[in-house]
Amino acid sequence: MSASQDPSAAPQLLPVSGAALRRDPVLHEAVRRVGQRVGVDFTDDERVREELRRGRRATSSVGVGTSCLAALLVLAAVVLPFAEPVHPSLVGRRTLLLAAAAVAAVLGIASMVHVVRKWHRAHRDPVLTAYREVLALARAHGLTLTHVPDWLVGSSRTGGKPGYPLPDIAPVGAAKGATPPSVPSAPRSSGEVRLPRKPAEVTVWEQSVGKGSWHGEVGLLSACAAAGAAMWAYLEDEPVGYAGLGLGVAVAITLWVVGYRQGVREKRGRQAALRYLADVRVAQAAGAPVPELSPQLAKLLGPSDGSDALTG
Repeated sequence: MSASQDPSAAPQLLPVSGAALRRDPVLHEAVRRVGQRVGVDFTDDERVREELRRGRRATSSVGVGTSCLAALLVLAAVVLPFAEPVHPSLVGRRTLLLAAAAVAAVLGIASMVHVVRKWHRAHRDPVLTAYREVLALARAHGLTLTHVPDWLVGSSRTGGKPGYPLPDIAPVGAAKGATPPSVPSAPRSSGEVRLPRKPAEVTVWEQSVGKGSWHGEVGLLSACAAAGAAMWAYLEDEPVGYAGLGLGVAVAITLWVVGYRQGVREKRGRQAALRYLADVRVAQAAGAPVPELSPQLAKLLGPSDGSDALTG
C-alpha cells in the first residue's frame, strides 16, 4: 500500500530534490561524479527513492532476532551459575552449570559482535555512503536539506551522536573568504510551482505534539480517591464521604473528557501534517525548493510509521 492510499503513512520526502541539484551547474557536475562511482544518478528522484527504500530495509532489519537471542544468552550466562538451589536435580552440578554459562556467554557475545558488524556493513553500503556525500555537497553549495534521515546517518530517533554523519565539506568559496554563491533560481513564470502554505492546524500540532497528556493518570487517581472516600463513608458511617465520592467521580470524568478531546485534536493534527507532507512532496517533485522540516514533521518520515511510508 502506498502513502497515497494509506492516510496514516507519511510520504517519502527526499532531503533534496534532483531539480535543486541540477539548478547549480557546479553542484550538478560534482553530484554526477559521485554518482558515477556507484552507478546511480542522484538527480533522478525515483531512483534515489528506490535506493533509500533498499537502504532503510537493510539498516532496519539488521539482527533484530539475533539481538534478542544474544540478550537471552547473556542473561542465561548470568543466571545459570546461581541456578543450583532452584531445583533438586541441579544440586551438585555446579560444574555443569558453569560450563553451560560459559557456552551461553561465548555464543551471546559472538551474536552481539555479528549484529554490530552487520549494522556497520549496512551503513557502509557504497550507495548510502555516496548519498551522504551528495547531501554534504548540497549543503556546502548553499542548499537547505529538508531533513537528514536518522537511519541514514546511524543515529537513534531520540538523538545521540550519528555513527555515520555527513562528511565535512567546506562551503563553496569559504577557502577564499568569499561569500558562498547563492543557488541559481529557475526563471519565474505564471506556472511556477510554489511550496504549499503550512496550515494553522499543523502549526498547532507541532507545538503540542510530544508534550504528553496527564489527564488519564490524574483522572485515574481521582477515581481511586473517590472509591476510597466511598469506602471510608461506608465503614465509618460518615455521609460526608459520599460527597468526596461525587467530587472524585466528577473530576475523573471531566479530566477523561478533556484528555479524549485532546487526543482527537492531536490525531486530526497528525493527519493534517501527513496531508501537508504529501503536498510538499508533490511540490518538491515539481521543482519547488523545500525548507528544512521541523523536528516534529521530520519524525513523521521516520521508520516508526511503517514500511508503507517507504513506498511513496
